[in-house]
Amino acid sequence: MASGAPWTKRGMEPPRINLLPGHIRERRLIRRQRVGIGAAAAALLVLLGIWYVVESRTLAEAREDAERERQVAVDLRARRVRLQPFADMDAQIAAARRMQTDVYAREIRMSGVMRDLSAIVPSNVWLTKMTASLTTAADAGAAPAVGTTPAGAQAPTGTTPGSPGASSPVASLTFAGAGFGHVDVGRFMRTLASGPTKDGQRVYLNPYFTSSQRSVEPAETPTVTFSASVDLSQAAFSGRFQADRQTGASTP
Repeated sequence: MASGAPWTKRGMEPPRINLLPGHIRERRLIRRQRVGIGAAAAALLVLLGIWYVVESRTLAEAREDAERERQVAVDLRARRVRLQPFADMDAQIAAARRMQTDVYAREIRMSGVMRDLSAIVPSNVWLTKMTASLTTAADAGAAPAVGTTPAGAQAPTGTTPGSPGASSPVASLTFAGAGFGHVDVGRFMRTLASGPTKDGQRVYLNPYFTSSQRSVEPAETPTVTFSASVDLSQAAFSGRFQADRQTGASTP
């Protein structure tokens, strides 16, 4: 019988017969497996080595960055120590400004009041005495004084608009003076009623005269003596060193 012909025609490989003993075949198989495992282990070691090198370089760079950051932190702490006196001084200045704002919050410059009166008092009326009484912030926040009304509250019984103490005044002036006639005294009071304004608010409120008497002693030019009072609104405050609500700047 011709060898190999039928297998070739059928497209199949001829059968192979291994005449080696079984234990030799097993040793060869084990050797091939060991070689494969060794190659895989070597490849894994190479990959682990590459990964170790990359991670070591990354770790070194991270340590360098951390060292730079620590140095920056040390420099910043040293700079903060050097600048701390200036921060303390700035805090003291801010505290002094707040105190200044509180102290001048209710300041009324009497020089301005005297200037207004010099322009308001008619030439035929003169003042002989003037006293001023101020309403403190504590009084404004506590129970109102007789004849005064806190802002936003209803006027107490007996206090009518235009009378002394109405419209929550912050101060009051009491005058004593003389003039050539009752008409002159009345003109002085009307001038006070239409006196100067500040930011659209009247400075002088509730002008009121309590007495006006003609002198009984004979004289070439008869005169009248009078006593009167006028209240001051919040517009009378000087506003010095008060921070503007929009700009934050203070008015000297």
